Amino acid sequence: MMGLFGRPGPEDDARAEVYRRWVAARDPYAIASVVLGVFSLIEFGAILVFGIAGAALGVIALRRLSASVDSARSQGRYLAWTGIVTSLLSLVIAARFAYRWI
Repeated sequence: MMGLFGRPGPEDDARAEVYRRWVAARDPYAIASVVLGVFSLIEFGAILVFGIAGAALGVIALRRLSASVDSARSQGRYLAWTGIVTSLLSLVIAARFAYRWI
């Protein structure tokens, strides 16, 4: 819980350390993929760049994770797959809307 006047307490520092370790263990491309996929899904694929970039970064993350020897960033497969699925789903929704109005 945040202390008085926004001063972080020991619990806040411990929680921040847990989050820092969680992020450090994941592939950065997988994190970017899921973020772009969710953004793309929120706006129903209207901006195609988010969906395309999210899917591409997810594929890159999966390739990096399968070829990774470094165990420090060996996690993130579920994030990459989630980014790919949400990105492709948003592109399908965008195509459906575009086809309906044409």
